[in-house]
Amino acid sequence: MRMVLDDNRTLFIPDTQEVIRAHPQFRLFATQNPPGLYAGRKVLSRALRNRFIELHFDPIPRGELEVILEKRCALPQSRAHRLVEVMHRLQLARCQSNVFLGKDSFITLRDLFRWAERYRLATCDLADPENDSEKRLTFFDWDAYLAEQGYLLLSGRVRNAEETRVVAEALETVFKRPISEAKLFDLSEETSSVSKEFLQPLLSESDVRPAGFEHVVWTRDMRRMLVLVGNALKYKEPILLVGETR
Repeated sequence: MRMVLDDNRTLFIPDTQEVIRAHPQFRLFATQNPPGLYAGRKVLSRALRNRFIELHFDPIPRGELEVILEKRCALPQSRAHRLVEVMHRLQLARCQSNVFLGKDSFITLRDLFRWAERYRLATCDLADPENDSEKRLTFFDWDAYLAEQGYLLLSGRVRNAEETRVVAEALETVFKRPISEAKLFDLSEETSSVSKEFLQPLLSESDVRPAGFEHVVWTRDMRRMLVLVGNALKYKEPILLVGETR
């Protein structure tokens, strides 16, 4: 690659002894997360860096992030501010507790935008979720919804109960809503709207249940996985299941 970036703009392929010349309009743009701030990032060699015009950018300011969330995901400004505030608190908590994992190991910009997209695409405040044109409910607690969706998104990736508690505390402090795993992962009259549509078909007393799940024992961990995976599928998000196999 370095030869392509030199003045002669050629690439030599030893196997075929062929020399390929770059098109006159060829341009190469490269990006890198700053080494040292992100786990696993290595410092590029001076020889490679000298072949680029190197530009450095600071992280996106909090105010600009709020504007992006507001415009891109149709979030009210006040709620965009809360999402960014949670991100800031979790980054600060990570920096203070474990510098080796990086400040973004609790939450990344991708997580932030997935979180906001779950607001934009939400159907839980519809009288009939199967009909997008159905009139929306008169009152819906969006702060509770965002707090719970944030918990589902972020707690699923942390490593232990202590980190889960840090995530829950940040959400509860900013959104002023309690996070209850019983409401998220147990089926009852108080089950959260972000979970009920996944739990009810499989756990209700009704005789009509989806076929193929009769052999599953719905422990708390299984119900948790059902809710996490169900929400990810609903919002068309990629899923990576991490754990021991049997």
